[in-house]
Amino acid sequence: MNPFMMLAAVAADWSRLGPLLGPGAHQALRAPLAEIRTGLRNHEGADRSAADRAVRTVLAALPEQEADRLRGDGSTARFAGTSPSAVHEGYDAMDLCMLVIDGNPMVGPLLGPVRERLLRAPASSPRGTGPIDPRLIVLTRENGERRLPAFQFEAGDMPWEVVLEVADVLRADRDPWGAADWWLSANAWTGAPPAGLLGQGRDPELLGAARALTVTGGEW
Repeated sequence: MNPFMMLAAVAADWSRLGPLLGPGAHQALRAPLAEIRTGLRNHEGADRSAADRAVRTVLAALPEQEADRLRGDGSTARFAGTSPSAVHEGYDAMDLCMLVIDGNPMVGPLLGPVRERLLRAPASSPRGTGPIDPRLIVLTRENGERRLPAFQFEAGDMPWEVVLEVADVLRADRDPWGAADWWLSANAWTGAPPAGLLGQGRDPELLGAARALTVTGGEW
């Protein structure tokens, strides 16, 4: 049985399995998953023993029927081998690291490419150790590194006021990826990606577009 494939299978079914694990299991998973991510990030290879501990934690926390189903999957040929890069339905063990450690939902074959597209935009690492304004968008890379998209700042560390206002409207503190996608993607209301219109005297239009989205439930 490949424990990395088992973890990939958990990631693929996280929306259903995650709530079944409970907060204690979530906390217990963080340490072995952090070891796995550190090994992959440093190109040292993921720790098989850490993967085994993570799998045992999941199996012990799941209801018996779900644990048996996961064990059954693990005994099939498609779960054979030991490769830490094993993929299940487009998910891998690193996806589970992001889900559990970072609370990052942008994983898998559909949302993973969106995550990478947004992370390609100019950004910087948070400076210092002080708190970050919760209205600012903070995105997390695959390795756990936090990034502040550069469009948010007028000069230096000073954010555009309209960025903070729109953040309140779009609830960027709860959905930073959705807010980043709104700023960086083509927008039918403004005729261009909103981030490109900052500093052009169109702040009321930007704020209106964001408010219209929340009222109409329109597409970003």
